[in-house]
Amino acid sequence: MSETNALRVSRLLRETAGFLLPLTRTDVDVGVSRIEFDLDLTDSHPGLTSAADLSGAVVLVTEAVDSPVGLGRIRERYSGAAVLIVPPGTHSHLGEGGDPAVEAPLLLERSTGVTWSEVLVHLRQLNEGASSALAWPDVDDLSALAAVIAEMTGASITIEDPASRVLAHSNLGDDIDDIRRETILSGAIPDWRIAELEESGFLDVVRRSTDVVERPAAGSGPARSVIALRSEGELLGTIWAAYPDSVTPGSLREVLRDAARAAVPVMLRTLRRSPFEKRIRREALGSILGGSPDLGPAATLLALPFSGHYATLAFAEVAPEREPVLRFHLRAAFADAVLAHVGTRGHLAVLVHMSESMSAVEVKSHVASALHRSLPATAPLHFGVGTAVERLDHVHRSWTEAVYVVDALLARGPGRATNEDDRAAAGEGETSAARGATAEDVAAEFVGLEAADALRSVGSRITEPACAVADHDEKHQGQLLETLRVYFATVGNSAEASRRLHVHTNSLRHRLSRIEEITGLSTADRAGRLWLELAVLVFDRQRA
Repeated sequence: MSETNALRVSRLLRETAGFLLPLTRTDVDVGVSRIEFDLDLTDSHPGLTSAADLSGAVVLVTEAVDSPVGLGRIRERYSGAAVLIVPPGTHSHLGEGGDPAVEAPLLLERSTGVTWSEVLVHLRQLNEGASSALAWPDVDDLSALAAVIAEMTGASITIEDPASRVLAHSNLGDDIDDIRRETILSGAIPDWRIAELEESGFLDVVRRSTDVVERPAAGSGPARSVIALRSEGELLGTIWAAYPDSVTPGSLREVLRDAARAAVPVMLRTLRRSPFEKRIRREALGSILGGSPDLGPAATLLALPFSGHYATLAFAEVAPEREPVLRFHLRAAFADAVLAHVGTRGHLAVLVHMSESMSAVEVKSHVASALHRSLPATAPLHFGVGTAVERLDHVHRSWTEAVYVVDALLARGPGRATNEDDRAAAGEGETSAARGATAEDVAAEFVGLEAADALRSVGSRITEPACAVADHDEKHQGQLLETLRVYFATVGNSAEASRRLHVHTNSLRHRLSRIEEITGLSTADRAGRLWLELAVLVFDRQRA
């Protein structure tokens, strides 16, 4: 098998994402020469001592790994191999640091859900089939495909579904015409543009055509070539190329024809992801965020390596009509973002796998800037960012923090930007479409929520005063509980509390007296005031 047709380590990683978990990484994309069991190597090569003897080999290590020392011995023994596939649970012996450095050989951990025989058969089939692969760059998602086409042609590319929604795009250079800019930012071809193309008959020609369709340059708009993607006659979508005069149309047509064949299987996976698969992916992300001790199956399903740069975002409840655009732009900001609704409180979870380390502040700024350009500021989205971590089994810490942060941001109330970064993301004099925060931004509220959750373990006694006031409000359509919230939020400033409640200060005093009658606790007494404030804090947290 020639080197150009060999199975590459990069493809092996993608094709085994369902059952092998990368524990380390490598920057060397070598070709795979053969697949071997460690037992076969011992029997057939008893004198194996040279690293060169294992060059390009993928070794399935069946030996149990019970300690960091044992793992070290295995790495040393097969140091010349390209990839070592180790038993389930090996990640626990990598050490606290997670061994994030580039390593050779690459370490992959077998999931508990598959057998060694299944791994061996799959890898050998991959290796044998590599020589018959089409001479087209190996891509496994639409974003990668768009980038490859753009690089090969010099054109700017969008890949769209049958409803003209943008699934992926790639721009070359800074010059983007107005139509393309609006298409990318909104996630779909503008309605007026679709009407124009329908009226001219151009879209109808594209839908019926089996080859590249050309649209000449008009005014300030560049020329465009488009080809339909079909599977057994069914229209799956289209690939659009906008190109300057320097691009040769004939060469572009040839690339688009090849790209259309390469795109069909990827498009089918994108469009026909079943509800079952979506549920499985949601559960997989949930298990990682929840700190499952057996993260192998979930991580391999989502193609996430054990060591890497991770951060999490928690979005407050997102309106269904806004979620598709939000998802699109989050994946544009972070190509490897994994999104799902997890938990019972409506949070949209985003797990970001970054190519290089970014702090929580940098992640917040990047997301806020991306969303500000594409979402209206009339109904801002609130999100919290957890601390970045370097190991997948530490992601649950980041997620716990992100949830606290977004809840603290909501508790802080409208109209308060967290810091200058939020105002900068929005632009001078504007309101940001996305209001993000880190733990540092909302430190006081964050600690308050942590305290509330800790106090819940005390039992129901802690919330008795707040429950009594809430019961009174329900029976008499009162606002005593809200009065307490505002009074505590204004640090006992009666004048400011009265202003926010739109009542006279005498009315406020009357309400506070009524609360004292109901609970037996007075805001003028230090201990009573403290209990009342903690009671309201825990009561609201329980109902969040």
